[in-house]
Amino acid sequence: MPSCYEHSAQSPRPLSVLAEYFPKGYSVFYKANTETCPEANQYSKALVDFYTQELNQAEDTNLTLGQMGLGDGVSLLLLWQSLLQCRKNNPELSRLKVHLLIFEPHAISALELKQLWQALGLFDANSPVAPQAEQFIAGKMAQINGAQRFILEQGQLRIDVHFGDLHSNLTELMTPEHRVTHWHCLPHIAHTQTEFAETQASQLQFNQVQSNANQLNQAILWQMGRLSQDNASLYLDGENFKPSASDNNALTDCTLIKMATQAGFSRYSPNLFQASSDSCNAIPLGERRALRQQQENRQAHCPVPNSLGERRQAVNNSDSIAIIGGGIAGACLALSLAERGKAVTLYCKDDKLGDGATGNRQGAIYPLLTPENSHLSQFFQQAFLFSRRRLLALLHEVYPIGHQLCGVLQTGFDERSEARLEKIIQGQHWPEEIAYAVSPEQASALAGVSIDKPGFYYPNGGWICPFEFARACLEKAKSLANVEVKLNSTISCIKPLAANVDSKDASGCTSQASGTLWGLYHQGEIVGSHQQVVLASGASITAFEQTQALQMSGFRGQVSHVPSKGELAKLNTVICANGYLTPAFNSTHCVGASYVKDPEHLDFCSDEQAENGQKMQQSFPNLEWPQDIDVSDRNARVGVRMVTRDHFPMMGCAPDIEEIISRYQTLNASPQASQNNYAKQCQQYWQQTPAPVHHNLFVLGGLGSRGLSSAPLAAECLAAQLCGEIAPISATTLALLNPNRMWMRKLLKGKALC
Repeated sequence: MPSCYEHSAQSPRPLSVLAEYFPKGYSVFYKANTETCPEANQYSKALVDFYTQELNQAEDTNLTLGQMGLGDGVSLLLLWQSLLQCRKNNPELSRLKVHLLIFEPHAISALELKQLWQALGLFDANSPVAPQAEQFIAGKMAQINGAQRFILEQGQLRIDVHFGDLHSNLTELMTPEHRVTHWHCLPHIAHTQTEFAETQASQLQFNQVQSNANQLNQAILWQMGRLSQDNASLYLDGENFKPSASDNNALTDCTLIKMATQAGFSRYSPNLFQASSDSCNAIPLGERRALRQQQENRQAHCPVPNSLGERRQAVNNSDSIAIIGGGIAGACLALSLAERGKAVTLYCKDDKLGDGATGNRQGAIYPLLTPENSHLSQFFQQAFLFSRRRLLALLHEVYPIGHQLCGVLQTGFDERSEARLEKIIQGQHWPEEIAYAVSPEQASALAGVSIDKPGFYYPNGGWICPFEFARACLEKAKSLANVEVKLNSTISCIKPLAANVDSKDASGCTSQASGTLWGLYHQGEIVGSHQQVVLASGASITAFEQTQALQMSGFRGQVSHVPSKGELAKLNTVICANGYLTPAFNSTHCVGASYVKDPEHLDFCSDEQAENGQKMQQSFPNLEWPQDIDVSDRNARVGVRMVTRDHFPMMGCAPDIEEIISRYQTLNASPQASQNNYAKQCQQYWQQTPAPVHHNLFVLGGLGSRGLSSAPLAAECLAAQLCGEIAPISATTLALLNPNRMWMRKLLKGKALC
């Protein structure tokens, strides 16, 4: 038995090590006896006062704050508490939405953060932040690179925790319309390389990071400036940034002020949180604009709503955004938009929500991993964790959603799949909160039935009832904003309407918005018009003229419903091998699914039913419990899932494929096409020229078999883009999600489209 499959529960890192990585910043504020460290108490109170001032003086309904370093995590609890107190004291702040960006080079898990907070007494009965601390820990923050989004307080507080290299994470964020108004720098982010090297030796086994990954330097400050408003300020912790003549290695307050000023931030004196009145000069602001334009040029092939290069067009919250599709994608998007106060009209062709591929009784939720931990793998880890948080938030409000977070056990079922799984297991040091290898004995104990081979266990995975999840998202959205659902509303065609033509919106009111409206038609009759339209219609997403060329294919999937009996009834985790099998829900298991490309019909298929009945027997031929899977009653459900070749969903602006091809043909027909360097010129053209799109038309689809894991985050990112916010994924990942990616990949490499 390979030792890599023998799992023993990993303990969190020792508290002494965690304390060095994530030093105390403000936690003493919550200690019963603060006399032991009055300075920490002073700085904690000052931070609360600062947050209170920022919240009360917010000039917009959106306030974006940045924080360099997570530290002991207490600062985010201070902000959370300040927001609650301000809303209590000032009802006008009920519309204020706060977005906190945290950048921390050293990843920490929820289990380790809980250990820190327990030592600080934050979960004690007399702790004023105990409810918030418990809620944040329940979000299962994981030791993974990239952003992890937490949506709290009915969407009024969004926290993005970015783990990994500071400069890379900052550089990879697209410049938003709503930019950062204030940055707060925690002490450990300003260590010099020498200081870090001294403390790194004993900790290297836990985190492999570059020696300058946690240093606040000029390059990092410039990227912070790119994401900031012109008058953005930078606050430094007075206790930890006082100039010290005796400490030659310390990065002094004066040095930080100089670098911050060069990057265009407001200057601050060494005194605690006291800002000078110096205004930013034109030179650093010009540099910031240049950095924004450079990024815009680099990402021109990946158009983003509300980007610098895209035509801006204000959309009021009262102007309804149309969503075509009543499945998991449309429902999640409606919720994300409603949390931002946006009005939504959702058109569903069926007489009830979630009647397409979302209509299955049980769907597995777990991340898609690759041996090299590719961008695809990283996206699905982020998405899986976010989807889980969405579920728990809805359950907390007692929305009825069938589910069981019972874990997912993945095993091989033949030599090829077993080799592939072993390659994934060996490829990375996966965080235990994502997945870990188990022996056959451990797998059997987890599954409740006998398993005779090793596997990979996803402890935070499980199954969810997709249509109940979608309906809960819509009900929650209705409670937050003006969200209307129109059932039995088939949209067969969408066309742009002239700007000067009065047209009725979904509510029957004449739209006054400037610019082109999209008309929604059924059998030649207009049924609504909207300034912005999102196509999230699952299997019919390519039925429109504007999207028919999108490179995704429909695959039929028949899921069999089998009665719970015998040894099968003991199953208590999802099994993924040759197909998947769920624990019982209402005395029935789901097993499947078939996978038939471009199906001719969606009728029940006896052959596929029989194949489903054999999947677990083929996976575990030497075991008896798979014999209890009985598909003879012909109980099944058929749906179509749209699949892309690269397994990424499609999310973003609808590409104008006709215009892309037209430009490609025009360039190839030019007299310069025969020149030796012409291919390079074409590459530069497509790299720096904004890719053609259908303005204010967007796509959310291609979710494949993992819509439960990917739809909530993809929808959240699209909603953030539509509202001019920072999305919780990198620019590289946005390009991989972009619906135009199949064409752009070829054009950026100078390859032919045909």
